Amino acid sequence: MQQVCNIFLQFLAYSFLGWTCETIYCSIGQGKFVNRGFLNGPLCPVYGFGAMAVLVFLRPIQNNIPLLFLCGMLVTSVIEYITGYLLEKLFATKWWDYSTYRFNIHGRVCLRNSLMFGALSVVAVRVIDPVIRGGIYALPATVCAVLSIVFGAMMVADLVVTVRTILDINSALKQL
Repeated sequence: MQQVCNIFLQFLAYSFLGWTCETIYCSIGQGKFVNRGFLNGPLCPVYGFGAMAVLVFLRPIQNNIPLLFLCGMLVTSVIEYITGYLLEKLFATKWWDYSTYRFNIHGRVCLRNSLMFGALSVVAVRVIDPVIRGGIYALPATVCAVLSIVFGAMMVADLVVTVRTILDINSALKQL
């Protein structure tokens, strides 16, 4: 149980870090606060899934920086593409569109972001994860379990409210 809680808290930490980075980047670009992500709260699960995939699958190559960069770029780009595709099919809405960027695939991924994700994969594996993992693994089992339950419930509630709102909006738009 402790291991599941640890992994879930890591996922949440990366979902929050991804949301924070993207929100700051987009807010600076637009000159105002932009809440980036699918959920209402400060989590962007695609970053959590991407980071966890990199950390789990690429750990064996963590000391080969060029290979870690390339594989991190590939893994995260595949996750971003699949996520974009699924969100489009489930909600009939395009959540991001890179079609104006050079070297994009169906507007769901682009080379510029893939290169950035490759670099972030190296930084995550080599710099950030030891700190996050150290902090989370140092938590007592009870604290880890309570945090996982509380944050998990908050994330599920946010997901339910977000999906319901999107479906209501889509329904209203179809009626118009």
